[in-house]
Amino acid sequence: MDDSDQSDQSDQLTSQRVSAFIAALGSSAPAPGGGAASALVGALAAALAEMVARFTVGRAKYRTVEPQAQGILQRVEEARTALLALVEADARAFQVVSAAYGLPKTSDDERQARDSAIQAALAQAMQPPLETLRHSLTVMTLAREIAEIGNVTVLSDAACAATMGEAAVRAAALNVLANVALMTASATTEEALAEARAACDEAARLSQRTLGVVYQRMGAEGL
Repeated sequence: MDDSDQSDQSDQLTSQRVSAFIAALGSSAPAPGGGAASALVGALAAALAEMVARFTVGRAKYRTVEPQAQGILQRVEEARTALLALVEADARAFQVVSAAYGLPKTSDDERQARDSAIQAALAQAMQPPLETLRHSLTVMTLAREIAEIGNVTVLSDAACAATMGEAAVRAAALNVLANVALMTASATTEEALAEARAACDEAARLSQRTLGVVYQRMGAEGL
């Protein structure tokens, strides 16, 4: 697949049918990959939390929590939009990395220019997964908040949002690590790794807290 083919594919990722996206993900093409998939999972988590909020807003039984539910709804919609955009951003960033690796390396000057281009491209490619884990943590926080006040008939969807949000955070963190592993060690790489590790810890905490709330409100023993 040449660069123009990859660009066309990237532009259309979020407008593809689910089956087409999955086929592209499983193909031999280098993108989309794990970074795009983690952003999509985060967007799916956001959509589930959004659904719980929509099942809460406007219901007489939940009138007292209407303002909170409305606020959650607005914020989770914003997170969903951002995460969908990151599906595309991650695929585009990989193309820049691929192009940098394809630069000539015959002379010393060419090798030095190529190495500099690769490092710059990797640093840039690290940004979409960092943004993905940040937005996914926001989604997890909102999933917990709506689990605490939302419509009990769809509480399992809030739990699913938390679980999928944690998966998105961990998958995005792995993509941060993949970039850092190829980069020259620096304060930037250390900060990125520290943020990724902290995000994974926070995601685990939020997931367990949300599941606990859901189990309690459902009157279920839990899994």
